[in-house]
Amino acid sequence: MKAISHIRYSLLRSLPVLALGIFLLVKPEGSISTLTRLLGAILLIGGLFSLYYAWSDSRNANLDKGLQRLLYLTALIFMIFAVLLLLYPGFFISLGMLLSGLILFLFSITQLIAVIRFRKAIPISLPWFLYVNPIAVLILGVVIMLNPFNSAKVLTAFTGSICLLYAVLEIVQAIVSYRLLKRSNTESK
Repeated sequence: MKAISHIRYSLLRSLPVLALGIFLLVKPEGSISTLTRLLGAILLIGGLFSLYYAWSDSRNANLDKGLQRLLYLTALIFMIFAVLLLLYPGFFISLGMLLSGLILFLFSITQLIAVIRFRKAIPISLPWFLYVNPIAVLILGVVIMLNPFNSAKVLTAFTGSICLLYAVLEIVQAIVSYRLLKRSNTESK
């Protein structure tokens, strides 16, 4: 009955992804802020744990003082960054998208330079479609840098669509697998 447990696991795996996809599609801007705040809460919890371990280890006389200071510093940094994420999620979303756009822009420029250098080094005619990817990435980088928050909403909606597609395909695969298993069990009897 290992196949049945695999089918059940497949169905159980698809449910949270289905919920995440719906969550991301219903209100993308709200879900971005929620996910950013969730990250902030996770960092805050991590900072509190680091603070607890640093404090509880401070009673140990054999502990290296440098390690103890590092734990306190880690806790402080985690908690400060977590509070900033919780208070200003929009700023960090825009900053993250702006940095992503800048990275894409620089990557596309590097790709274009590589294609041009290759063309100069080897005197053959290159097909036009070699320029499509770097130019598309260049345009994408510029669009993201010009409007980072709306770009984040579009990417969130796209991610939600992918999650929904994955969940639906997982459910369909589980149903088909169950029917094939059931058919093979009735034929073998």
